[in-house]
Amino acid sequence: MTTAKARAQYHHGDLESALILTARKLTKRNGVEHLSLRQVAQEIGVSPSAAYHYFPDRDSLLGALGFSLFEELADYQERELAKISGSGIKAARERFRTLGRTYFEWAVREPHLFNLMFSDFCLIESASQQPREESRAYINLTRALDELLTSGAIDKKMRPYGELLSWSTVHGATSLIVAGHLESENFDAVLDGLEIALGIRK
Repeated sequence: MTTAKARAQYHHGDLESALILTARKLTKRNGVEHLSLRQVAQEIGVSPSAAYHYFPDRDSLLGALGFSLFEELADYQERELAKISGSGIKAARERFRTLGRTYFEWAVREPHLFNLMFSDFCLIESASQQPREESRAYINLTRALDELLTSGAIDKKMRPYGELLSWSTVHGATSLIVAGHLESENFDAVLDGLEIALGIRK
């Protein structure tokens, strides 16, 4: 496809999405180390100047990709959560545990993308991006913890520590496994320990 033909195919806003999707494909395959904005533009078949119109440099493209991956993770989590019906302690505990399991599964399936999400390209201090607490993945965790509280699965005194303890534990174990420093078979034990730490009743 020539550059002229490729340009003609993109309407306003489509090229931005295409750049992010192509960067995702290349990052998934090779990681971020050798990715360039010029390479992404070439893969699509547009000129580098067309890509620079949406992303002034490689870092801004990777930042946009990284934050979009949090939405992708949330999509996966919500599909799995939708499979769980019922209320009460048992259902609340299952939904909470599913959030941890899906976080781990997504990271193991997409290690390069997971590493990008928690790299310098996606720092929560970035003024141009949503605060982490407003991401759907984080909101899913908050809702699961609230359900544990209202169902009677955890004590009120533990609720303020829920997000910090849950996220740091699950993310820490997941990162160690993705990096090859911990066997994946240990992840269920990590979730068991997290439930004990939060005082979740069965």
